[in-house]
Amino acid sequence: MPRYFFHFRNNDGRLTEDFEGQELDGLSAAQDNAMASAKEILAEGLLSGSPVLTGLFFEICDENRKLALDLDLAKKPGNAGEL
Repeated sequence: MPRYFFHFRNNDGRLTEDFEGQELDGLSAAQDNAMASAKEILAEGLLSGSPVLTGLFFEICDENRKLALDLDLAKKPGNAGEL
């Protein structure tokens, strides 16, 4: 199974890198994983009374560390070639 890395960029532009990654069935499974994480992040913010954050996104890289998908928490996901 391919390994995907889920880097997280906050609204200040700071990147938190995922150095371990996760083995998943493919890019679709990686997108599903990132969507679940994004929902969790947004829910935690809402439950704590924080405003809904925009400008946060995941950069999903493949096992060659090449950007495969970006997932903006405020927009529809797009393939890396559509950036």
